Amino acid sequence: MLRKGTALLLLVACTVHAQAVNQTNNQTNNPETLAERSQATARAVLDRAVAAIGGAEGLRSIEVVRLQLEGETWPRLQMPTVAPPFEAGTQRETLLLDLKNNRLKLEQRGVGAGFDGHNTVVIKSGQGANYDNRAHTITPIPVAQSSQQQFIQYQRRLPHLLLRQALDRETSLRSLGQDTYEGKPHDVFTFVMADTQQVAVYVDAASGLVSKYELVFIDPFTGAEASEIMFGNYTRAGNFQVPQTWGTRQAGDLTLRAQLQVEINPAVTDQSFEVAADGYQRVAALPDTLDEKIEQLADGVFVIQNVAGQNQNTLAVAFKDYIVAVEAPGSSAGAEEVIKRIKTAIPGKPIRYVAMTHHHGDHIGGLRAFIAEGATVVTTEGNREVVERMAAAPQLDRLAKNPRKPEFLFLQRGKRVLTDGTRTLELLDIGPNPHAREMVVAYLPKERVVFQGDLFFLPANDAPVGPPQATTVSFAQKLKDLKLGVDRIASVHGRTTTIEEFNSAMRSAVPST
Repeated sequence: MLRKGTALLLLVACTVHAQAVNQTNNQTNNPETLAERSQATARAVLDRAVAAIGGAEGLRSIEVVRLQLEGETWPRLQMPTVAPPFEAGTQRETLLLDLKNNRLKLEQRGVGAGFDGHNTVVIKSGQGANYDNRAHTITPIPVAQSSQQQFIQYQRRLPHLLLRQALDRETSLRSLGQDTYEGKPHDVFTFVMADTQQVAVYVDAASGLVSKYELVFIDPFTGAEASEIMFGNYTRAGNFQVPQTWGTRQAGDLTLRAQLQVEINPAVTDQSFEVAADGYQRVAALPDTLDEKIEQLADGVFVIQNVAGQNQNTLAVAFKDYIVAVEAPGSSAGAEEVIKRIKTAIPGKPIRYVAMTHHHGDHIGGLRAFIAEGATVVTTEGNREVVERMAAAPQLDRLAKNPRKPEFLFLQRGKRVLTDGTRTLELLDIGPNPHAREMVVAYLPKERVVFQGDLFFLPANDAPVGPPQATTVSFAQKLKDLKLGVDRIASVHGRTTTIEEFNSAMRSAVPST
């Protein structure tokens, strides 16, 4: 019989042995996972980047950022010509971001491709207003709209803001390994921002500074691609390293190159976030969403609105034995829905032709669906290569499953007429236009309707548009030169307008500032 002390020692020994066995089993059955290893590696890279740019304490001390950006732009698939050399636009931007008091003031001036924009946006505690300095209007920005990407992107305008958010999103950090950027090795990590946007951050292996971050988008020509936001030419400002150049690239194409001036924690007051807007007209807020609908303009003439995507429309015209669609905006998926709506509005006839107004990406993103449907593409000769590239793009859609090369019907001497003896549709190249050198409109002479893309549209809240843009002035002159009888103007973007509304907008020249 064991003594009490001996029994106690044996019990302790057995317990220790059991704990050791359990610990060994846990290490065997629950080793460190790939996600854990990836997160730890990413955190080490993040810590090095934070230290290089000014330290975690320094980043936390940032309360206000002011930056000024000025440079040239070449928006991908939005240039006046199909191929280079491209004529550069210009962009100027002043951003004042008060992180402590949750407010933003942004002034932007952009000129290019027939458009001149000058706007100031102020957002305080999640809501604010857009001041159109050309139209002299004030449009409210409700809370739901202030969280959209068009505003949220400014929360990562500088690498300091990006790294600060990465520190706050530690559990979403993952390492992507190493890559080479501009001939230098970089460590790359990814994390998910509070707005659910996933970004990949490139950290220079030598300096520890952020060279760029990437977002992934679907390019209509090449499929999944990276949108790169690039920082360069760092210099010391107080306790921080700050970039002096800022640029963007999409699918490998340089889209913006700018010089950057940065101030961290400048003195600001409430007045810093005010806008001098004497004489400006307050208008209604833009709607959060636009309703999908089929608008009938005449017997057999329909506009499929907001089905391909928000603010993206297609004209459908019924002929005796077939249908003509004009414009395929959006994406293949959106265009498939448009095709369904067309067949609902005009049952029992094939879509024989799909015409395009111009080569810009948002106007031809859905062409693949119409090509898969068997439609012949009606366009200008200069757009052949664009359409062929689009048809060959590596996308997961109906055309990918059943490939076919696009068939073409080209305008000749600036015109192509489709008729069945009763209905006539004229496709007219009214270029060169500042927006696109080859610009096609669809004209129904009997119905006195013209359908166009980007030449004229009214905002969804019917606010004044301000002085006519150069692209609209050119369009108006072409209508006059061609002596087209027009009562209504249907649009790829925006609602159908009357000729009276168009003429009124042409007369409403407000001095721009």
